[in-house]
Amino acid sequence: MAQASFEVKTYRYYNWSSRSTGKTNLILKGTGGETCSVWFIEDPTHNLPTACKVAENYYAFYYHHYQLDTIVDMLRNESPIYVFFNDENHLNNSRISTTDEPVGEGEEKFIEHP
Repeated sequence: MAQASFEVKTYRYYNWSSRSTGKTNLILKGTGGETCSVWFIEDPTHNLPTACKVAENYYAFYYHHYQLDTIVDMLRNESPIYVFFNDENHLNNSRISTTDEPVGEGEEKFIEHP
């Protein structure tokens, strides 16, 4: 059983051409050599595999393909982003998320000038 977390500093976005499954994935990297492979399952009714620790500082997370846009949007528009891995007590409590953000930090608003 383990817990780990790291801040995502860079990511890669893959769309594979000749695969019948596992066509899309993300690779999230931390500054200390941490990696999280994020795999997207095409069938929305399929039970997702449990997030797991693959090797030291290497994790695999699974989401349904319909969640891809939300995760990519988070990576592009939020900061900082963290990977939290937690499989203690047989709880699948792993996630990609922000932490507390100030209310009203807002995104840039574009005002048209006449």
